[in-house]
Amino acid sequence: MRSWEQILESRGFNVADLRNKTENTYQVGESVVEFFGIEGNLPRAQGTRRDVLFINECNRNITGDVYKSLADRSGLVFLDYNPWLAGWVQDLMKNFPDTFELIHSTYKDNPFLSDIERREIEKYRDKPEYENYWRVYGLGELGSLAGAILPNWTYGEFDTSLPVAYGLDFGFRDQDAMVKVALDTKRQIIYGDEKIFKSGNSTDQLRQLIAFHCSAKDLIVADCANPRTIDELKRYFNIKPVSKGKGSVAETLKVMQDYRIVITEDSRNLEKELNNYCWHDKRSGIPIDAFNHLIDGIRYVFMHFVSARQISHQRWYLR
Repeated sequence: MRSWEQILESRGFNVADLRNKTENTYQVGESVVEFFGIEGNLPRAQGTRRDVLFINECNRNITGDVYKSLADRSGLVFLDYNPWLAGWVQDLMKNFPDTFELIHSTYKDNPFLSDIERREIEKYRDKPEYENYWRVYGLGELGSLAGAILPNWTYGEFDTSLPVAYGLDFGFRDQDAMVKVALDTKRQIIYGDEKIFKSGNSTDQLRQLIAFHCSAKDLIVADCANPRTIDELKRYFNIKPVSKGKGSVAETLKVMQDYRIVITEDSRNLEKELNNYCWHDKRSGIPIDAFNHLIDGIRYVFMHFVSARQISHQRWYLR
């Protein structure tokens, strides 16, 4: 909706004159543009008819059944998505090829892409360990989760009945990343909700970002490699460095592979990390040093609450 309002403003429209906040609709000339979320809810898709339907990131936001219900009540339908995993969209195009026209585009077709975003994508070109990322986001081709370290993840609601902690990974050129985490050790589920993913922050700017999501009592488990920043933030928050004596990165990841990971719909950067975080050298237990900032935050909380014995027990897998 923010992007849509920016487009309207760039065309000289006064958004306030067009918008109905209650209904999330915009009256533009004789057309009504409506924004609505489905969140996998089939009954919500069985509503009014429309002339044109546009579904953003359809393979992550809705199921095939929800699509069918929406499409049955629509004229022209546009589906957009990054093809990081085969799903119901590919099945539909395979089974009903005459019904669809595939528009294949890449970042090169986007005239509004900034030079920074373009360089960020292109730095993964011709690097074997980032092959899946480049295939999806560089070439716009179908990707795979086959090589991902933590492929067992889904979208879902965050379980607020469980104790909560926040995992914080520091960056500067890389992103400061913070994720809200809850662990259900009995059912072996990790819940994650992305909160911060931003680079270039000063310590005070980071403090303000954290304060937007955390109270002074909330537990934050942070990267122990930056003790000075932790000491400064301790004046405001209940922040502790992760104890890396519990086990190596690889050992902890091995235990996390036995858990199902549930992330919220808004965790876009966490989604990208889970799809692209893979082993650089699996035999030696060395993951790639990329797509891991929010995952590291989850790992810090996991290491804080899961016993050292359980993590270190996995060492024999790596020999």
